[in-house]
Amino acid sequence: MSAIDDRPHAVDSFAAFKSTKFTVVVVSEEEKPIAGVKVGVGFERNTGSGTESSGQQGITDLDGKLTFSGESNGHITYSGSKYGYYPSYYDYDFETLSTFGWKPWNPEFKLVMRKIEKPVPMYARQAALKIPVIGKDVGFDLIEFDWVPPYGKGINSDFIFNLENKILDRENFVARLSIKFSNNFDGLLKVEDNFRNGSVFKLPRTAPLEGYRDMFSFERSQSSDGKRVRDYKSTDSYLFRIRSIKEDGEFVKAIYGKIHGPISFDPRLKSPEIYFTYYLNPDLTPNLEFDPKRNLFENLGDFQSVSEP
Repeated sequence: MSAIDDRPHAVDSFAAFKSTKFTVVVVSEEEKPIAGVKVGVGFERNTGSGTESSGQQGITDLDGKLTFSGESNGHITYSGSKYGYYPSYYDYDFETLSTFGWKPWNPEFKLVMRKIEKPVPMYARQAALKIPVIGKDVGFDLIEFDWVPPYGKGINSDFIFNLENKILDRENFVARLSIKFSNNFDGLLKVEDNFRNGSVFKLPRTAPLEGYRDMFSFERSQSSDGKRVRDYKSTDSYLFRIRSIKEDGEFVKAIYGKIHGPISFDPRLKSPEIYFTYYLNPDLTPNLEFDPKRNLFENLGDFQSVSEP
């Protein structure tokens, strides 16, 4: 059989020009194929008044592969699930139509599955912090979830924030938020991730022992001529290290954590706010794999709780 014999025939049919075929290849973090993964796909189609989706599913073979075909408007989604692994979700937009359908015809899409290894209890929550003072350093305790005295009942200044801003109105302002730390060897390490695709378990499994910066700053501004500055992106995330312990001047151990998504802030509010989602592992190991069923924060509301590992 020739390489194109399995393609849809070029007939005067609108459906034929919307045909899509692709193969999903499921692999581990080590790039090894995974058999027995349940793969589901969705084909999005235009209806004239919106879109609708149709789904298919199947199980990967010994090579971790499974092929699907259907009709779409060029947008498809695919996901994988298997016991012992975190689910993964992807989408893709074809860009070019040919006589035979969407190009490229029968591409291979990699789907990476991350193994569930050692999830641990953590302090994890979405934070929206009202900054109690402008232009001065103020410490925040990530475990007590409170500012340190005199602004709260926190004990340790895990993050030290300082917001400087000049606000004329909501459309004209300049602000800078800085973060620094209390101890030598504490700090932040910036990482980036495409949160749109991939495993629900994001970011590194283990925090590195080096590369942390002891100060970060973020600028946000806007002027009447429409110019805007916001030097943090949706793909920004961070690993952090706090409460570092040293002996004879050498680093020994610390508390590690991760910030899922950017550190953002709104200086225009009457009480300016800082926003970030953090996970903190108190067991003094660099393990960053969180067990959502064992959050050390209790009774969190919908806008505070986290469900991803």
